[in-house]
Amino acid sequence: MSDEVRILFFDVDGTIIYHEPGGDVGETVATARPSEGVARAFRELRGRGHMPFICTGRPLSLIAESLLALEPAGIISSAGACVSVGEKILFDRVIDAAVIDRLLEIAERSGHGVLLEGTDGDVVYTPANAVYANGGGIPAVRTREELCAQTTMRFSKFVLEAADRDAVISCDPAFFDAQFDGFDLGLGISEYTMKGVDKGFGVKHALECLERGVAGTFAFGDSENDLPMADAVETFVAMGNAMPAVKARAAYVTGPVQDDGVVSALEHFGLI
Repeated sequence: MSDEVRILFFDVDGTIIYHEPGGDVGETVATARPSEGVARAFRELRGRGHMPFICTGRPLSLIAESLLALEPAGIISSAGACVSVGEKILFDRVIDAAVIDRLLEIAERSGHGVLLEGTDGDVVYTPANAVYANGGGIPAVRTREELCAQTTMRFSKFVLEAADRDAVISCDPAFFDAQFDGFDLGLGISEYTMKGVDKGFGVKHALECLERGVAGTFAFGDSENDLPMADAVETFVAMGNAMPAVKARAAYVTGPVQDDGVVSALEHFGLI
């Protein structure tokens, strides 16, 4: 491979961080760390002049220090809604306030909680006796008044537990179809992003800011929300633990996350 600078976009959970099956999602998101092999790979990529980006469904407020320690060239967070380079946020899309209000009404009617995420912070909305099991210590509120008092009301996406998804969506399927794209994350949760605002959207905008085309670009992922990256880069790599649909779209399938599949793929392509 030539000495041309490559731009690489790495999903986090299930790609550069391993989660034990059946664990509490909130807890593992907060505490799981990249392996030393992944950390070395990021150092070598940077040493060779390449630009590794983190591209995650996590909001910027939940980017752990262990991820920042990888010293990525930039971070695409909130599943593409926010792009930042260093301390600078290049753009940050948020859900319209009226749409948030309608979502809260549906949560109340369905009796199920939703996890609202954004660059400014995250909160679990659990009206009445609703529960949300995988909050991982994220603050919870029970009324819209509490939500307004404790947050900026700037949210880019929301997450439903798999057990609650059908009950919530069935309250107003036309609303969800019109406003959101839904993705199964394979962890017992589903992620809902603004229509057309996904990881591919974030990757394209990052490349525009860098004044780069798709040549020499790579993306690595394992779940449904990584699929939009496949159309935004030259080479899409699926993890060995990826969902079948993700593997089907990949130019190359590497080993699973627990075996440092990302490192193996980078070696395969001569990037490290």
